[in-house]
Amino acid sequence: MTWLAAAPSVLASFMASAVECVEALTIVLAVGVVRGWRPALLGAVAGMAVLAGLVLALGPSLAAVPLPVLQVVVGTLLSMFGLRWLQKAVLRAAGIVALRDEAAAYASTSEALRAGAIAQRRFDGVAFLASFKAVVLE
Repeated sequence: MTWLAAAPSVLASFMASAVECVEALTIVLAVGVVRGWRPALLGAVAGMAVLAGLVLALGPSLAAVPLPVLQVVVGTLLSMFGLRWLQKAVLRAAGIVALRDEAAAYASTSEALRAGAIAQRRFDGVAFLASFKAVVLE
């Protein structure tokens, strides 16, 4: 396989990964601003460590899975996610489901996080878990 043939797939994978990294970074930044930087950054680092451990432990086992089976499973999952997003978009465009107000969602979520913020110098588990979960899932 030449680089010219692989370039579209490599570029698409890179861009999709970059989008996910930006989303995780946005969540970590929001948690850091609202709840504090130390637990937010510790959660992000712990999430990256867990992901690195999973890749090191399970990465070589992917070679045992036949490529056509892997392609069918991943393609099916991506199609299911895409169809669900398409359904939501059609319902929103038709006016059946209300459009999302991102500013209101951010305001309510950050207010809930601020209300539960711990004023003492204890470890903030909510901020840690929010950052950890964001990094692992994104």
